[in-house]
Amino acid sequence: MKQANKSVDMTGGINHLENINNADLPKAIDKAFASGAAVQMRSELDDLPIFKALRVYWRVSLFCMMCAFGGALEGYQVSIASSIVSNKGFIREMTNGGTKLNPTHVAVWGGMLSTGQLIGVGFLQMATDRLGRKIAMHLTWLTLCIAVALESATSNWLYWLFAKLVGGAGLGMMQATSPMYISELSPTQARGFLTTSYMFWYVLAQIFAPLALRQLDISDPYNFKTAIYTQWGMLGVLLIINVFLPESPWWLAQRGKYDSAEKVLASTHRGVPGYDVKNELAIIVATVEHERLDMAENKNQLAQVFQGTNAWRLFISFWPKAMQQLAGQSVTNNYGTYFFQLAGNAAPFTVTIILAVCQLAGVLSSSLISDKFGRRWLTIGLFGAGTVAVLGIGILGSFDYQSQQLGSLLVFFGCLSNFGVIGGAGVAYSYVVDIPSQQLRSKTASVALMGSFCLGLTFNYTVPLMLKAWSLQTGYFFGAAGTLACLVGYLVLPEIARRTPAEIDEMFQDKLAPRKFRKHITQVQLFLEEKENMQRIPGEDKA
Repeated sequence: MKQANKSVDMTGGINHLENINNADLPKAIDKAFASGAAVQMRSELDDLPIFKALRVYWRVSLFCMMCAFGGALEGYQVSIASSIVSNKGFIREMTNGGTKLNPTHVAVWGGMLSTGQLIGVGFLQMATDRLGRKIAMHLTWLTLCIAVALESATSNWLYWLFAKLVGGAGLGMMQATSPMYISELSPTQARGFLTTSYMFWYVLAQIFAPLALRQLDISDPYNFKTAIYTQWGMLGVLLIINVFLPESPWWLAQRGKYDSAEKVLASTHRGVPGYDVKNELAIIVATVEHERLDMAENKNQLAQVFQGTNAWRLFISFWPKAMQQLAGQSVTNNYGTYFFQLAGNAAPFTVTIILAVCQLAGVLSSSLISDKFGRRWLTIGLFGAGTVAVLGIGILGSFDYQSQQLGSLLVFFGCLSNFGVIGGAGVAYSYVVDIPSQQLRSKTASVALMGSFCLGLTFNYTVPLMLKAWSLQTGYFFGAAGTLACLVGYLVLPEIARRTPAEIDEMFQDKLAPRKFRKHITQVQLFLEEKENMQRIPGEDKA
């Protein structure tokens, strides 16, 4: 963003904001931009301490946490899919009375879930910008209802296959919608914490699916549908949440619905000391208008995602999710039980609890410190820890890892890998939804997620083959891949903690090196400092 020749105070310089109709606000802002004036695009309240902001913005924080609850349904769905294959009743139903599942069917179910995610994300990105974030949430809910209905009525492996396709589509749609909505609604300085809360619910729910199946295994070993039916309760809660959540004010401003955006800001920030609804709306509109003016020459938004600076932002959005895959998630998360069996602990429920605790610790760590200490080094550090752990597993594969001492070390590396990779996955969502511009946010995030799903789908098919051929020495491959991923991450990941969308836009437009984002002082910041300094000067001195 170029240095402005003069400054336009958003609280008075444009004939006073309170005297401007919302419909005329974009014209006034465009006129200011055309004259070369600076326009306020960061709020004074964005400098509040993180936990004070959570307390002051308690209503917004509550809405974000409610939206994040969708992650619980995703985690439960994924965990049900992986745990139910050991249920005796499920095996009997899928094999027409047999006692062993066809390995090909199991592999195809897993692949179909990932394929469904690709389809869901691709479909939803066409609707979310046009219809809104709330409509996208309702479409996601409806898709998941269809999936659970199919699971509830399943009677053979083909029905279950189709249920996994539809369920995967619903989960992909949820990943493309919920973190983005949270990012747009949350206060700047707490955005990382609230976005990561989606992953917290995801991990927490993964404990309850195997718990439900374990209780059924004790009380009614051939009953598997009760665990499926429990999802209806979660869907009921999710519907209530979706009804009460407000529409994203950023999407409303993007679509020119300024009065509706103002109403949402007024209701969600009611009682916040010093919160000026009109001024905050003007900041959102100014950010949206500045992006719109930059994109005016090309109306094909999907094509713009792959062009110039937007393509660079797409790659950065995608890379943390790629790091998640390359650091060995498919090995130590998806096949955690396998490593514990090699170490002499074959109790699936015990393994699930141990890994879930490690994952929860990783997610809680990343969510609590991502805003205060930054996301760049946290992302590299967590995935780096996962990489070291999976490399350690590969090294152990060259020795007698079934001995007691090395077996304990193998369990430790498995836990460390889950801590790092799942903790890093929470921060990765922040990059997916915060790096893109507002105009291209949903499309860029969807393409980035589709890229990560493709990697996941690839490893879903190849990791079993690797483990069969190389056993623990598979860790060498992911140790090398994770190291390379972290090196690339060091070069390309910027620090975006406590930055507004306008500041992120400015630094990308100025082609600033990602490593310099953290200490860079933007024109957005300078304008706000100038405005605050002017307000401290008595009126007679200004004159």
